Amino acid sequence: MARVHATVNRKGGVGKSFLAVSCAAVVAEVLGPNPDGSAKVAVASADPQGTTLWRAAQLSQVPFDTLDISSDVENIQYLKSLPYTNVFVDTPGWTPPTLAELEQGANPFGENDKTAAILDAVFSQTDDAMVPTLCEPDCYEPTEYTIERILRPRRIPYVVVVNKWLPGKEDAYVDGTKRWCERHGYPVANTAPRRYRVHANAQKLVTEYHDNRAELQARLDIVNLAMEHGLTRAAHLVRQLEAQERALPEVHS
Repeated sequence: MARVHATVNRKGGVGKSFLAVSCAAVVAEVLGPNPDGSAKVAVASADPQGTTLWRAAQLSQVPFDTLDISSDVENIQYLKSLPYTNVFVDTPGWTPPTLAELEQGANPFGENDKTAAILDAVFSQTDDAMVPTLCEPDCYEPTEYTIERILRPRRIPYVVVVNKWLPGKEDAYVDGTKRWCERHGYPVANTAPRRYRVHANAQKLVTEYHDNRAELQARLDIVNLAMEHGLTRAAHLVRQLEAQERALPEVHS
């Protein structure tokens, strides 16, 4: 059964597509292909803009499969049944309803019925989520909305990822954003990927970056994030198993 990992934030431009593709590349490199040469990892695009598909199309070869699920509501329910170990889903941003509309029962995914149906279907299959955000105040409310209105009600494990910051110039803002997360009780990744031109150029996967200083640091950010994500997920599974074990009736001999 595939593990489904979503990158989600209702705000666009925070790096959802990049993190989905890059983490998939790292995991695919670590796991390698199946004996028959097929991929163990897939990237699924639920975003009609298709940024992840565009990124993959710029490359001659990728170690993962790409899936366009942006108009395939009926089959999203089978994501976990696909023949992969991991599926990374890139989700679109959306315009939310007003607070008054929410109080009247509006869909938290907004008025676009197609987008709402796609997102609802994706999150019914999601095992865990990354919530990328920028270290900018106008990202705080969308991040809070995403967590409080979408992830927490569905009990989806998540982590906030402070993303795309300028090293040497925005360090204090990164710390401030992490403190904001901590005040709200939101788990935040220790790894905060920095902004590098090589990321924006989209000409290579992070696993193919050169060994010069800038590209090495850029690659290390994503490798560290993927490793932190995997370890966090493993710890969550252990807690789940422990809770299940505690819930079992005692057996008396």
